[in-house]
Amino acid sequence: MKPRLYLDDCIYSKRLQRMLVNAGYEVQTPAKAGLTGYDDPAHFRYALEHRFTIVTKDADDFECLHQKHPHHHGVLAVCEEADRSKNMSYADIVRAIENIVQAGVPLEGQFYVLNHWRW
Repeated sequence: MKPRLYLDDCIYSKRLQRMLVNAGYEVQTPAKAGLTGYDDPAHFRYALEHRFTIVTKDADDFECLHQKHPHHHGVLAVCEEADRSKNMSYADIVRAIENIVQAGVPLEGQFYVLNHWRW
């Protein structure tokens, strides 16, 4: 079963949202949730309360939230590379999420770096 995804402010784009929806995911955005511009704890709480897995580029802050509040529906983080040519494209992000889903690893209470799932 595919997770329900919440794209936080730092990763949201209409194109990524469309690609994920086309891949069969339910996707929530800060704008639809009324949380555009809110801080990371607000996004984390919303995702927890509405049973979404968070997708973010704000790995450090969400890893801290994950450690403080380990009971959540998963955090999928994209880390930016020093060499920008190695950064993940939207297609890479969708493919990495698909790889996690196909691997059948649990998302509940977990923090995964999507860069490690790109193949």
